Amino acid sequence: MPSTNREQTKSKWTTREIALAGLFAALTAVAAQITIPLPFVPLTLQTLAIMLAGAVLGSRAGAMSQLVYLLMGSVGLPVFANRSGGIQELVGFTGGYLIGFVLCAYVVGFILERSLKLTLVRGMLAMAAGMLAIYVPGVLVLTFHIGSFSSAIMVGVIGFLPADAIKAFIAVGIARGLEARGIRRSVRRPDGRSATM
Repeated sequence: MPSTNREQTKSKWTTREIALAGLFAALTAVAAQITIPLPFVPLTLQTLAIMLAGAVLGSRAGAMSQLVYLLMGSVGLPVFANRSGGIQELVGFTGGYLIGFVLCAYVVGFILERSLKLTLVRGMLAMAAGMLAIYVPGVLVLTFHIGSFSSAIMVGVIGFLPADAIKAFIAVGIARGLEARGIRRSVRRPDGRSATM
């Protein structure tokens, strides 16, 4: 019976989680409009917002924030890059990257919520894993559209690595700054339950 109560407590969404998930969905939408047009995949600040969502909200709420963002875009709201929207974006050239946003936030949160202290090294490793979670589905879908895996790697990964590394560093810095100022961060306790600090 106690274990059942713990599972029920763990599955409940708090008002804070819901509100912050919505906030980071909106933040991602704003970041998507700060863009540099490139062939097939534009360079935006979205990934900065997504990595922050995972670092600050944890895996569950971080992933939910990106699901909300994708829902907003799929129903036609112009929240994707270049003020685009519609379900067709999820199956287009950048569809794999959009799906990867959810995975990125979850992976970053999953890694960092199990750490009592957000160090630079752990933070950068988490961001790198999160970016990989975006690149993999992104490249697979892009390959399907353009017919060349090597070309997809060149236009969908290589050109973005320097900027994404800088955004990862900034995301870790912001997350550590928030933590230092007492902003609570999701932490996974040894018993498997979530806490905040």
